Amino acid sequence: MPIPARFNGVDHLVLKVTDIDRTVAFYESVLGLRVERIFKKIHLHQVRCGANLIDLIALQPGDTLPPPAQRGIEHFCLSIEADMDALLQSLRDMGVQVIRGPMEVYGAKGFGSSIYIADPDGYEIELKVGYSINPVTFP
Repeated sequence: MPIPARFNGVDHLVLKVTDIDRTVAFYESVLGLRVERIFKKIHLHQVRCGANLIDLIALQPGDTLPPPAQRGIEHFCLSIEADMDALLQSLRDMGVQVIRGPMEVYGAKGFGSSIYIADPDGYEIELKVGYSINPVTFP
């Protein structure tokens, strides 16, 4: 028997980062997200992403971040509203490499088009629009 709860979605995710200032600058200047709260005592910055938060927490002195393939997270997806061509041009202008895409994917809100980029610590971020560039059809 499952727990007696109804799920509303993901509230927040927490990413350990090597350089909090560099990472916050990326989320603000590249993605356009804003820091909502800072907990100085634990070196945590909460970045607002729509109805959700991305928590960025600095590694403790002496700790190291495992390589991306050993972190246990393949990528995370941010649902966005954007024109894909304008988005790609903007990323090019900022010198941000697109790892994959655009490509058609299926997610929580159905089919759409996604591109994949990486933040300064190599966390892969899928940016997904709610429309398909090449709509998927089924027989």
